Amino acid sequence: MRHALAAFLLAAPGAPVRAQPATAAPALSLDHVGIQAADLDRSVAFYTGVLGLREVPAPFPTNAARWIALDGDRMLHIVAHDTPGATHNRWNHFALACADLDAMVVRLDAQHIAWTDMEGHHAIQSRPDRVRQIFVRDPDGYVIEINDSTRSAR
Repeated sequence: MRHALAAFLLAAPGAPVRAQPATAAPALSLDHVGIQAADLDRSVAFYTGVLGLREVPAPFPTNAARWIALDGDRMLHIVAHDTPGATHNRWNHFALACADLDAMVVRLDAQHIAWTDMEGHHAIQSRPDRVRQIFVRDPDGYVIEINDSTRSAR
């Protein structure tokens, strides 16, 4: 069941779901969700004050993003933007973490699934916290970050 879901999520937009390759897919788990907010302070106040979540420091200095702790190590990244929900913007995404990003890239390439870094280049990107990441789109165009935040040694 989990492998069927992974195949569905990784299929090219509009393409039929392909059969699973002979090798098993790397395990995926939810890492964080990123959303946009026209008023960053108002949005953070809602998530912390109304919902009772806790703000935590982002691992890099910025006035354009704030991090909210969810369960366990999961986070909500709220990013300042004039038009929340803008289309074709990689800041509006959710993330799945895997222990072997290189294996995932090989899997995506073998299935001709397009992936990019944050700027749209076909390259694995390293964040300031040393987590490597790529981005793909689901069949409806939603952006999914796949990163290696679960790898055992950083």
